Amino acid sequence: MKYILAIAAAFLLLLSATPSVFAQDTTNEWNTLNQEVMKLYHAGEYSRAIIVAIKALEVAEENTGPDHPDVAMSLNDLAELYRI
Repeated sequence: MKYILAIAAAFLLLLSATPSVFAQDTTNEWNTLNQEVMKLYHAGEYSRAIIVAIKALEVAEENTGPDHPDVAMSLNDLAELYRI
């Protein structure tokens, strides 16, 4: 019985750590997408930058909610690309 409780506790601990790993992965994805947007912007490839900026906005909205600063930054980047 002790072993079953120990295994169950270890399993629950593993599951509780998983969301932070996913959050970290999505933050990395958002950062990578933003770096790509800046690279395309500086290269003058605005139409491709818009596509990547839209994806960065989607990632931010899905993972942080609509009121997060990452969403605001993504919207600002997208607006700047459309302004050009």
